[in-house]
Amino acid sequence: MILENIEINLPEGELIKKINSGKVLNIKMGFDPTSPDLHLGHAVAIRKLKEFQDLGHKIIIIIGDYTALIGDPSGKDKTRPTLSAEEIEKNSKTYINQLGKILDIEKIEVRRNSEWLSVMDFNEFISLLSKYTVQQIMERNDFHDRFEKGVPISLHEIIYPLIQGYDSVKIKADVEIGGQDQLFNLLIGRYLQEKYGQEPQVAVCVPLLRGLDGVQKMSKSLKNYIGLTDSSNDIYGKTMSIKDDLIEEYLKLATSFSEEEKQNCFNLLKKGENPINIKKKIAFNITETYTSKEEAEKAQKDFENKFQKRKLEDIDYIEVEISSEKNLVELIANLLKKSKSEVRKLFEAGAVSIDGEKIFDINLEIKTIKKETILKVGKLNYFKFK
Repeated sequence: MILENIEINLPEGELIKKINSGKVLNIKMGFDPTSPDLHLGHAVAIRKLKEFQDLGHKIIIIIGDYTALIGDPSGKDKTRPTLSAEEIEKNSKTYINQLGKILDIEKIEVRRNSEWLSVMDFNEFISLLSKYTVQQIMERNDFHDRFEKGVPISLHEIIYPLIQGYDSVKIKADVEIGGQDQLFNLLIGRYLQEKYGQEPQVAVCVPLLRGLDGVQKMSKSLKNYIGLTDSSNDIYGKTMSIKDDLIEEYLKLATSFSEEEKQNCFNLLKKGENPINIKKKIAFNITETYTSKEEAEKAQKDFENKFQKRKLEDIDYIEVEISSEKNLVELIANLLKKSKSEVRKLFEAGAVSIDGEKIFDINLEIKTIKKETILKVGKLNYFKFK
């Protein structure tokens, strides 16, 4: 089971050898707190950590509060903006509670890499840099492509993989887990351990879960994610919005179903079962996993009322009090925490309606809207004017 949903496992055969050694292994996973929320894409690797935890191994979470000052350049076609220490600290505090939705946080060790990186003296730093070459760093596809295109590569980005890999040296990691896009960094950790005279870690990469767009990996910056702290309605509704060709991927990577339950769903699909019925199973499972069974049941009922039974009287509305907004665009922007330009696009797409009638007038004044009117924005947002 431990090899399930592992895309890359290097060196081949080494992972099973370490597990069979009987030793309690140090299983490492790092997080740079560049945003406050984790999502289902992160959860693919965290669930793998849980499997190791259930086998009795030691889970070590590295909060990259120091490396986040640089920003992981993996897969990026331009330099990432740097974050302030205040932003990093604020984001870091949210991670442990979110990890607790999957892991037994009483049994994990949490380290911040500022513990060793902030006190590293210049001699140590130069020694670390001397263990890798510019040619080796430029083997990374993203660096190579940017160099060929003349896109700037900052020196702090070049040293990021070395600093991240040094974390493995400091905690003596036996196994490091990450997404496929982290392979280069994981291998540098292994390389540095050898240079420092340690037994090198096994690099384990899990598949990248595609986001709601069905194309690119799930990412907050791409706004195609399902957050672990999203409301039950949002988790359920967003999951129901995935394209049919993502069903098998989400079954395999995002649910907590048993192998038998997954196989049953696969068999139903092959027999021609309506995909929406399988998506409802997936959505319920994911919502229950990150909220509760009761919340999942409420979210499913709400979804069915909105999109299947169309019982508007049963929908959970958010009541709205009009304050200083002059027109509907301003109001929706404030309600959804979106920019006015984003809201105007919703109007253009016919995604805004009042009492079932689509509204295209972006200048519609609030004072013309009657009490008890139902405002619908997109597929999931319903508001009632007080």
